[in-house]
Amino acid sequence: MERILTPGFLLAMALVAVFAGALARRPAGHSGPPGEHFDGERFHNLVDAPHGSVLDFLAMRATTDYARWERWIEVAPASAPRRRLATGEVRATFINHATVLLQVGPVNVLTDPVWSERASPLSWAGPRRVHRPGLRYEDLPPIDAVVLSHNHYDHLDLPTLRRLAIDHAPRVLAGLGLRRWLAQRGVGRAEELDWWQGSQLAADVRVTFTPTQHWSSRGLRDRRRTLWGGWVVEHAGKTVYFAGDTATGPHFARVAERFGPPDLALLPIGAYAPRDFMGTAHLSPAEAVAAHLELGARRSMAIHFGTFQLSQEAREEPGRLLAAARLAAGLDDGEFIVPAIGETVTLASASPAVQLVAGAP
Repeated sequence: MERILTPGFLLAMALVAVFAGALARRPAGHSGPPGEHFDGERFHNLVDAPHGSVLDFLAMRATTDYARWERWIEVAPASAPRRRLATGEVRATFINHATVLLQVGPVNVLTDPVWSERASPLSWAGPRRVHRPGLRYEDLPPIDAVVLSHNHYDHLDLPTLRRLAIDHAPRVLAGLGLRRWLAQRGVGRAEELDWWQGSQLAADVRVTFTPTQHWSSRGLRDRRRTLWGGWVVEHAGKTVYFAGDTATGPHFARVAERFGPPDLALLPIGAYAPRDFMGTAHLSPAEAVAAHLELGARRSMAIHFGTFQLSQEAREEPGRLLAAARLAAGLDDGEFIVPAIGETVTLASASPAVQLVAGAP
């Protein structure tokens, strides 16, 4: 481990945070009556957990030793997928970070799409990708819907969303407080949902917004003013659960109780160190295995690792720790995979078994 962030870089990121808050005409947010997880102004998790401030984050990065990641890793994108699948077929292609192409029958869905070079409000500063996306943007099939877990820069990438709005005009589903904000920034057809609310994408494709243990903000004044969450996608008796960004919490058991064991769970395994700062927002690999077991998932695919350096751990450490936790839990390798960039998991229409097909067309 070594300290890889210079004082100048930290100052730049502090200025980014300041300007991001200052430039906003007003904080994005939801207006409505108080409820179980909304106090009339800000949202809350099912279990209260403190999250450090921007200044705490910058202080942590200035005083914590970070592993040095490779500057660039050459990755060959997967071949273009089929434009549409038949009813009953489900495929999940890992593109990068939390971006997955879900093809559920004839409907194509993107989770947290990020094709930008940086997960940052600026093009010249902030976490920079270390590999190409696993699927070229130009090779995307027609995108019918986008599901957003929350508004952090590594999950809500405005340049990508604007590009999708022009090229595909998808429905964009997000948590409460984001519809108007997205529309003002050129992302039309946006809809916002509360936890446990659902939307029908097609006659046999439904998505439901679910609780996670996380938080939201894009500047200094909008902390927890928009809702974060995961998504359950149902099609032809199959269920895919996208956890988005989350720490451990009671939401996994609640998702399993409402929807049954998912056929495929997309669970984050990266950006977990140091635990005293990241533990209230991100799963460790061992906690991801515990979530897989709590969900009763038939298979899980790891996400949220290896693209942007957001925390202390080495780039390949999440995969190594997941393998150790999987072995300790008595799971087979195929029950919880760490996908290669561009790898596809297929839920065959004739069987609930999951087949792994790298770069499948």
